[in-house]
Amino acid sequence: MARIALLAVACLASIALAFAAEDPTQSLPGVQDLTPANFKSVVNGAKHVLVEYYAPWCGHCKHLVPEYKKLGDLVQSDPKLKSRVVIAKVDADAHRSLGEEYDVRGFPTIKFFPRGKAPSKDTVQEYNSGRTAEAFLTFLKDKVAADAGFARVEALDSIVKDFADADDKAALITKVTEAVAGLKDEDKVNGDVYVKMMTKASEKGATYLTKEKARVDKMLASGGMAAAKYEELSRKSSVLGALLGEEA
Repeated sequence: MARIALLAVACLASIALAFAAEDPTQSLPGVQDLTPANFKSVVNGAKHVLVEYYAPWCGHCKHLVPEYKKLGDLVQSDPKLKSRVVIAKVDADAHRSLGEEYDVRGFPTIKFFPRGKAPSKDTVQEYNSGRTAEAFLTFLKDKVAADAGFARVEALDSIVKDFADADDKAALITKVTEAVAGLKDEDKVNGDVYVKMMTKASEKGATYLTKEKARVDKMLASGGMAAAKYEELSRKSSVLGALLGEEA
């Protein structure tokens, strides 16, 4: 009888653990829990943020818990992703205002907030791909890889690829300035950064580009800044990379 009782207790404990493992409200390593108190400080454009909007009673949300936990672990174990990506979740049943702000109408809903952009309905993206840790990871790696081409202007890259080692930097600055004059919209904005960085490098000497890029990248890795500032520094880092001959 005692043995049967022990087996019953063990069985109940196993069931309890199984339910706990599927509880969407539980804290997960590498996953930030969002509330109205911290949402804007986490989702602020400084890093890419993938947010799961869930309800504790939602069956699909419960099934997603193991995959989301695995995703948190995978991101935390990758230094490059860890410095650029946040995995987060929010109980949108308890904190309905956070879901309503971004038109969340069902559970779970996955939203992607890109870095360098102020969070809004215009910049947030609906995630509609696979809901496995691997699918999430592929999506995020693609987003991080796309950062490399941010602020780069192909027409200018071909001119400045040898700028760092060029003897006549003034001639290249003139050539780029003329090319920028014919650009429009975002390319014009980025082109102006090329001219500004090239001019500073010409004035400050050979080590300026390398030192300035290292300084800017360190600031970007630290996070904790407004989205507009992050976008400004991201643009600067990308252009400095172009001037150093880095591939986009």
